[in-house]
Amino acid sequence: MTVAKLKEYIDRETGELVRGNLLEEGFEGKVITQESQDKILKYHAEKKQYDNYKDIAGGFTFMLIDTLKAFNEDISFTDMEKARIMFLGSYVSYESHGRYLITNNNKCILKSDLQELLEIKGKKEFYNLYNKMVEAGIIEEEVKSRYEIRLKWNSSYHFKGTLKGAGVSSADTVKTYDRQIQELYKAKGKNGKSINTPKNLYIMFMMLPFLHIESSALCKYPNNPIEEGSEPLQLNELAKMFGYKPSAFRTLLLKCTLFKTNVFLISEGIDAGERYTRIFVNPFVASRSHKAPNPSLLAMFPNIGEAIVKNIMDKKK
Repeated sequence: MTVAKLKEYIDRETGELVRGNLLEEGFEGKVITQESQDKILKYHAEKKQYDNYKDIAGGFTFMLIDTLKAFNEDISFTDMEKARIMFLGSYVSYESHGRYLITNNNKCILKSDLQELLEIKGKKEFYNLYNKMVEAGIIEEEVKSRYEIRLKWNSSYHFKGTLKGAGVSSADTVKTYDRQIQELYKAKGKNGKSINTPKNLYIMFMMLPFLHIESSALCKYPNNPIEEGSEPLQLNELAKMFGYKPSAFRTLLLKCTLFKTNVFLISEGIDAGERYTRIFVNPFVASRSHKAPNPSLLAMFPNIGEAIVKNIMDKKK
């Protein structure tokens, strides 16, 4: 039996008189200070928040930031093709399972399945992209038979597993949530047309290297602490980077939606007489943190969690 008693005791390391709960277990006593208790409670509260967030966000895939930057500059693929490749990466299996492209039911995606999955109507357009992916080493064929050609994915583009196992750190990667990425690509309006164009999705993917590791704002130095010069990117800077006028770029970002909620939030303000913008990314689409999103970030995207859960439940009906 363990009995907790509030007592004063001397800290052996500091000599300080401390007041805390003494847990008496038989003849041995263990001291838990109020500070320690607070830390334990905070840890469990944060863990519960993170577990709830992970349950809703679902599985994720890592992308290497340096690869994304290089891919943005790669002129051998069109913007539309790049968006399709980023979408395909959400189907990669774990490194330990062979890096195959697999469905959400763990069934291998075959070469013969790929055109339909990508929703490309013309065979010529499909094979033009497919052959370029093979030549670039993005996918590798594993021929089991004439009718069974499995596809292995290049882990320098996307991978699942531990960062340590891949020899990288969180500073080198960004997480994208598979279920949401697939929904962004596949979602159709009442007219049967795609809600998000490949161009919208291309811009979204190519901005992820600027995603701040804590705040989920787009920044010049996304690995720096917020208070130590992360330098949030302005709307006009990003527009220029991608060859748009600021007004057109704003429209493009706000048209990118998931379950009728925004993928990007654009906030505006005035600091020292100067107007500024901040652009935040929905944490259920992409993240670089290993914690639950802070309450202020979740408040920017208030309906997305419920929308994701509703979509999951609707599919189970």
